[in-house]
Amino acid sequence: MKLKVILGTARKGRRSEKVARYLTRKAKELGWDAELIDVKDYFFCYTHRWNVTPEMERYRAKILEADALVIVAPEYNGSYPGELKILLDTIFDEYESLPVGIVTVSSVTGGVRLLQELRLAAVNYKMLPIGQVLFYNVDDLFEDDELKDKKYEERVDRLLKTLEKYAKALRPIREEVRKKLTRDETHL
Repeated sequence: MKLKVILGTARKGRRSEKVARYLTRKAKELGWDAELIDVKDYFFCYTHRWNVTPEMERYRAKILEADALVIVAPEYNGSYPGELKILLDTIFDEYESLPVGIVTVSSVTGGVRLLQELRLAAVNYKMLPIGQVLFYNVDDLFEDDELKDKKYEERVDRLLKTLEKYAKALRPIREEVRKKLTRDETHL
């Protein structure tokens, strides 16, 4: 099973990076073929899906091989970061039937408004949001790159196991969607 963990902010000093790296490492420990996708490696000036750049094609290929996604992001002004929105908007059909876990990161509030916004966006992309973990007070949860709070470790473990269950169940739909996308590309 292939998991893509999207780190959804490019800000300097981002606390979300520790969380995203922890999730990727934890997924590998549970047997996933896990990869971190960092938005800072995919800066786009626009979201026009029909004017495909090499960077967009690279991102698209990563999503097409995914069985599930985890999006890790902080709350910015009551929503999610603009660079994450641009990255997500560069493709559309490729997301269909992907189960997605949403992980919010915050110094204080936990990112509840981000969670609401990102859930709505995920449904619009035809993803299936199946769970979330809200990392409150993230500065207190890590020592270097190690998670100190066992409650969060249990929450992440539960999220990844649920993602795997849904990824397996939705596999036939993903395969059908991806075959259609491949067929459509050959007819262009």
